[in-house]
Amino acid sequence: MSETPPSETRLRLRAVLNAQFTVILAVCLVAAAVGGGLVYTTHVDPGTETETRTVSSLTVETEYVHSAEVTEPNPVFDTGTVLDGRNTYFTQVAPVLDVDVQTSYAADAASDVDVSFESVLVIRNVGGEGGTVYWDERETLATETVSGVEPGETATASFALNSSEVDATASEIESDLGASPGETEAFVTTAVTVEGTINGEPTSYARTIDMTLDHGGDTYTVSEPGVQSDTTEQTEPVTVERSYGPLRSAGGPLLFLAGLAGAGGLAYARREVDLALTPAEREYLSYRDDRAEFAEWITAIRLPASVHERPEAEASTLRDLVDFAIDNDTGVVEDPATGAFHAVTDEFVFTYTPPALAGETEAERDAAGGDAVAGAAGAVVGEEETAEDGAPGDGATAGDGVPGGSAAIDDDVSRAGKWTRAGHDPGTVPADRLPPAEPAGAPPVPDEEDAWVDADVSPTLSSDGRAPDEGESESPDETD
Repeated sequence: MSETPPSETRLRLRAVLNAQFTVILAVCLVAAAVGGGLVYTTHVDPGTETETRTVSSLTVETEYVHSAEVTEPNPVFDTGTVLDGRNTYFTQVAPVLDVDVQTSYAADAASDVDVSFESVLVIRNVGGEGGTVYWDERETLATETVSGVEPGETATASFALNSSEVDATASEIESDLGASPGETEAFVTTAVTVEGTINGEPTSYARTIDMTLDHGGDTYTVSEPGVQSDTTEQTEPVTVERSYGPLRSAGGPLLFLAGLAGAGGLAYARREVDLALTPAEREYLSYRDDRAEFAEWITAIRLPASVHERPEAEASTLRDLVDFAIDNDTGVVEDPATGAFHAVTDEFVFTYTPPALAGETEAERDAAGGDAVAGAAGAVVGEEETAEDGAPGDGATAGDGVPGGSAAIDDDVSRAGKWTRAGHDPGTVPADRLPPAEPAGAPPVPDEEDAWVDADVSPTLSSDGRAPDEGESESPDETD
């Protein structure tokens, strides 16, 4: 039983591993070392790092709440009705705006917390792109401090604004100054302060919140920012074990194992497989490279036997054969049955026979003809049957010793059947490969089954036309 020939891919892999063994081994060892380092620093001794952890927080919320009571009779609102949560109020029926400044805070723990308010009415004239203040008038509306405020409790400071009086004050200042170069505006600004022991530490919080009052004659408009919330956090440094993402956690072990497996596989392959190619294997790869490179110059054609009657020259490589064919303006033909390559000229046939690898026998290479070879064999059978059944004068039969008959040939092919199975035309057996013809009229050689018949055993009839009885003998005299 022959060995299985190695595949071209395996041969090329061996060639690369043999040529680059040192480089590939170094890469595998470096990968294993890096992977081992990642495994150690990730899973064995990841180390520590300092993080900032929030231990407590303080959230302070402040807002304006305003309303106006109807003080003048009118057909729409009853006197005493409180109008609240509006942006616009009526100057004639509810000129006074009642305002509450409310502040609350949230904390894990607090003690001795005081919330202070200072609300000031500001009337000023501002103009220009830079916001130049030409004049301003300030009036304190409320100053209040609420002590002992607990977390979640709301501290409130209240004041009232008469929109008509605010507008009159602005008009009087403009009249006294005799000019108003910019735009006059009025707003309330409130400074809020929260102080005390919050979350176990002395804490001081301050912010300012504004509310605009726009007097439009019969109405006035209030614009306030809504709830203003501020959060401050108390943090402390904490030392924790360093953690890594899934890529490093899983990639380190995989890289380590891949490096070890690669290095071990290389060592095993070099010791057990023998990575170095044999001369035959190198010749085979060179042939495959040439076959791929010159594929456009090669045509698969089965040549007639008459071509092989010419003197034959052998090329050492397929490249040499193609170069010769190009220089002599001829083509390169690949025999689909034998796999050999030919370049035909007027006088010679130039042939290149591909190398056979270990385990690849000539019979296996001849069988590569596939369906074409099987068809050729079928043609031979058909011709032999036709020759046996034909009428006299139809030509030579298979046993006449002429081309096309069953004949013994050289080169591992003993009969015409084998010649056709090798992919050659059954009618083109070269004349120099034919055996001597059988003498005409020679008796055929009997088969083993008929060899026991050596005499004519049919009975002899007597003169009267009957067969002699048992025991009778016929003499010449009796026949007379």
